Amino acid sequence: MYFPELKQHLSRIQPLTGVTYAAFEEKLTQRRFKKGDFIINPGEIQKELLFVQKGVQMAFYENTKKTYVMAFTYPPDFCAIPDSFSFQKPSNYHLQCLSDSEMLAIKHDDLSLLFDQHHELDRLFRKMTEAVLAGVLSRHLELQTDNIEDRFRTFCHRSPHLLQLVPHKYLASYLNIDATNFSKLYNSVRI
Repeated sequence: MYFPELKQHLSRIQPLTGVTYAAFEEKLTQRRFKKGDFIINPGEIQKELLFVQKGVQMAFYENTKKTYVMAFTYPPDFCAIPDSFSFQKPSNYHLQCLSDSEMLAIKHDDLSLLFDQHHELDRLFRKMTEAVLAGVLSRHLELQTDNIEDRFRTFCHRSPHLLQLVPHKYLASYLNIDATNFSKLYNSVRI
């Protein structure tokens, strides 16, 4: 198997030697999901880290009253419920495909072993984790301090393609904006 797009993406974050990348790539398997498929549900443990090649996925929490969208993933992101995968504990969240999706998967145990054998791979994933943490903190600040129009504008600049790929009710939830207000913003705000 050879996945040049993944290698190129990872190399932009942290260059890997040919030996390290080959060891990593050897452990990857291809996975396909249909639109609507759940990758993981609450109570399940995420055993694989997924690298999105095609499609859009959504992580969300659901109670009897409401769906709370936490994140969207799409190429070339990795796709996981981070605490479930990292700590091998049951998830509190759903991870669902919003479109037909193709991904590359690596098992938690295989990745942990590779970290011990290839320190540059460990460094790569540390940098990826740090980027996710920085993104979560930035998003938390936006949700706490920005008004709904600013949140909408920031989202449109960061991920404009999702406006065409994701049902607007999920985007409204992600931005913590009432669906009616989201619709008004969508129809009136110039980006």
